Amino acid sequence: MSMNEKKELFPIQARKNRDEICVTDKDAVEWLDSKGYGFRFKDDLLVLRPFEALYLMGQNKLILYQKSKQLDFNQYLHILEKEDPNIWLRYLIYKDLRDKGYVVKDGYGFGIDFKVYDVGEYGSKPAKYLVYGVVEGVPLPVMKLYNILKHAYSLRKTLIIAAMDRRNEIVYYILSSLLLGKETEGEQA
Repeated sequence: MSMNEKKELFPIQARKNRDEICVTDKDAVEWLDSKGYGFRFKDDLLVLRPFEALYLMGQNKLILYQKSKQLDFNQYLHILEKEDPNIWLRYLIYKDLRDKGYVVKDGYGFGIDFKVYDVGEYGSKPAKYLVYGVVEGVPLPVMKLYNILKHAYSLRKTLIIAAMDRRNEIVYYILSSLLLGKETEGEQA
């Protein structure tokens, strides 16, 4: 794709239909799908997750419409915060990982926020990491963390805790599976 074609592609236009962000332009769907964004339904429809739409809006690559009204980043964020109190945390983690070159998708349940593909491996290898987001200073039960670690281990993934500090910066911690099965020795996860 030449530079002229890229300029014509952006900004991508999307529509908010209830809870879904839909892209229908065929070239935009192709580009988004090739970069690991959204979920493709048919050849001419791609649905973006809210954090993906926010990221693309922040990059000036996406214009979002709700009915005939264009929503800006803050308006859309405000709508999302009513439905998901953790959307800001999820957006910041997503943005940080995407900016570092990773492809990031929804997690596998258990409260896991994301599955993350190593740089250059999306589409050719399975996700390598699972990311669980936390906010600094907000209590987290040890058993919940332990169960998430067991789940990640059962999927053969590395669990990463992404902690948002008071300055909205993300700090990453890898949780080791070495702690699994050692409760009888007095160690706690």
